[in-house]
Order: sequence, then C-alpha cells, then structure tokens
Amino acid sequence: MKSGLSTFLLLIVVLAGFGALLWMNSGDATLLAPILPTESQPTENADVISQLLQRDFGDNATPLPTIEIPQIPPTRPVLAQPVGPSATPISAGDVESNTLALRESGEGFAATPTLPPATAIARGQQATLPPERWAPPPLPPPLSRDPLGRDHIYFRRPIESNANTNAVLYYYSYGADGQNDARRIHHGVDIPNPIGETVYAAWSGTVRFASDSRGGGEFDSFQNSDSYGNAVFVEHDIGYQGRRLYTLYAHLSAALVQEGDYVEAGQAIALIGETGDVTGPHLHFEVRMAELGTTSEPRYGDTYNPVLWTVPYVGHGIVAGRVVDASGNFIDDALVTFRSVSTGLLHPATVTTYVFAGTVNDVNSDPVLRENFAIGDLPVGRYDVIVEIEGQRVVNRVEVFEGIVSFIELKPSTPTTPESDDTATETAQSD
Repeated sequence: MKSGLSTFLLLIVVLAGFGALLWMNSGDATLLAPILPTESQPTENADVISQLLQRDFGDNATPLPTIEIPQIPPTRPVLAQPVGPSATPISAGDVESNTLALRESGEGFAATPTLPPATAIARGQQATLPPERWAPPPLPPPLSRDPLGRDHIYFRRPIESNANTNAVLYYYSYGADGQNDARRIHHGVDIPNPIGETVYAAWSGTVRFASDSRGGGEFDSFQNSDSYGNAVFVEHDIGYQGRRLYTLYAHLSAALVQEGDYVEAGQAIALIGETGDVTGPHLHFEVRMAELGTTSEPRYGDTYNPVLWTVPYVGHGIVAGRVVDASGNFIDDALVTFRSVSTGLLHPATVTTYVFAGTVNDVNSDPVLRENFAIGDLPVGRYDVIVEIEGQRVVNRVEVFEGIVSFIELKPSTPTTPESDDTATETAQSD
C-alpha cells in the first residue's frame, strides 16, 4: 500500500514539472527547436565589387568622363615630299632594251650608258633614292657556304643599296668586249651612278694609291694609265691561297683618302665621277690578286672577276660556269642567257664568255673554278642556262642558292652539224 502511494506521488511530480516547462516556454517556441549537428551553414557572401561600385558610382559619385565623338573622320598626317631634280636609275630592262637596239642598229656599244640626267652634286653630298626604290640589302661578308670550299665571297659591295643603283651592268661584263663591240676586254665591272655618289672600301686595308684630284682636268695616272682617271687602290688585310688581294676604284671625281691611309671595310673612300676613258659617270671596280711569292703590286693582267668575290643581295646567288666545245676548249664571246624554270621567263641580264687575247694582260679564270663566265644577283631558284655552241643550242639546268656560287658546264654532246634554234641538247647538272 505504501509502495504504491510513493509511485503515484512520483508520477504526479514528473507530470507537474513537465507542465511547468511547457507553460514557461509557450512565449518563444523557437527556443525549443532542435539544433542538429550538421556542417556549418552557408552565409550570405557579400559582393564586394558590387558594393564598391554602388558606393563609388552612385548618385553622389563623380560622373564617368566622356569623349566627344568627332563629326569629321580623322586623317593621317602626310609628310611633305622632297622636291628637286633627281637622276632616273637605269633598270635591267633598260639595259636589255638598249642592248637589243644597238644590236639591230649595228652601232657600237658605249663603255657605260649615261644616266639621264647625270647631275653633278657637291663633294660629300650623297645622291640617293627614296627608301621605296632601294635595292635589296646585300648579304654580310665574308661568305664561304659552299660545302666543297670553292667560294671566297669576301668583299662588301662598293656602293650602298640606297644609292641610285649598286647593280653591275652585265652587257659589258668582266672579260667581255661589249657584246660584238670592238672595245678592249673589260678587266672589271661597272656600276653607273650620278657624279658625287659615295664609294666605300670593299674590305679593310691600306691605301696604296689615291689620285689627288688637282683639278683642271689633271689627275695622277694609276700605273701609267690615263684610262682609269682618278683612282684609289687598296691592299687588303685578307688574301687567298697565300696571295695578296687588292681592289681598284676608278673614274672617280675625287678621292677621300690618301696614300698610306688605313681604311676599314665600309669606310667612304671616294666619290663617283667620269674621269678617264668613259662616256658617262660610273664606278669601275676591279679585284686583283698578286702573284704568289712576289712583293710587287698586281697589274692589269692580274685581275679576276669581281662577281665571284663580292656578296650578292639577300635571297640571291651567283652562277659561274664554262662554255666549251666538244673537245673541252673554251669558247670565247659566247652569249649566255638564263631562263627561270618556275616562270619560264628569261632573266633580263645576259653575259658573254671571257675573251682571251693570248697576251700578258688577259683576264683570268678563278684558280679553283676555272670558269669563263659568271653572273651574280640571280634570285634563288632553278634556271635553264642557254648558249649556242658551234651552231648547236645547248641547255643545261642549274639551281641557285643564297650566297653560294653554283657551277655549271655547257658542252655539246657531239661535234655535229649546225642545228635549228628549235632543237636543244639537255645535259644533267652534276656539280
């Protein structure tokens, strides 16, 4: 009886306590909401950039700057164009046209065409063309890229690419007599330019001769020859096969150096003129090589083709070769033409093979190549080289590489009777 009463009283106390708790928490039910042990709940991530923009560019912010749109479209500034007389350069096409006209007329070839007009300019002033008419830049010397070691392209061009022209005239090339003209055999190459154009040293060395340009039509004759007019002669610091190398610059209006001066490659040494045996202003440029073991200066019979010693333009190369008969003998004064394989067009420049007169003043083949013609500044690519030998038209193919001398030989297959111009003997290029 007593234990049952205790149980009843305990149950009443528990119920009363639970009722009291319900009454006390009836005003804020959220306090009774259970909190589950979960991961931290995500909170609102304030957009800081948006808030900053709202704060800084609101109604009270500084307005964004604006630019007035022009009603007239803007124009580029135009530089004033130079005015005044200028010389018209001779192009390769002009040279070829002149050559064909002279052949048809039967008249002789002039030593050098006169530029129209060849305006004399003050000493030291350069006669240059605007940049859009410059020649391609030359390759940097020295070059010897031939895998067989035959090349010796040591010299820079004696005229800059921004001159009126620094290209060689090939219709009166080295070793030629002017293509059917009864002129003396050419022992150098010609580069036509107006009087006063600057001439530069092809390489470093010592000046061994320089005309003093005394005026009044007088000048110091180089090696007792008045044909050169005013001239500069330089012995260079480099040689070939133990032989000393020299370059000669002739027909000058003035020398800018004196005998005994040391000059660097590319140094201004003279100004172009038309002194000596000429018909127009130009630079006559020679490469000479002294005899092995001698101390004397090389003379007129010691020249070599400058084309094989002077750097061509970027993207261009040189071709040297032999034109021989069926027995392998040199053929003199043969016209050599070049036809591009890719375009089928003839190259505007043609050359003739060397003329050997059998004297001490003959021109010379290269000590290694033993060529009898050479042409420079041919764009890289493949060419058909065409020549007529003993009435037979011979064609051979050669590939031109940048800064390399490519070699080719043209020889008739058999000593046959003359063939028509429509036939050609194709031979394979082996070099």
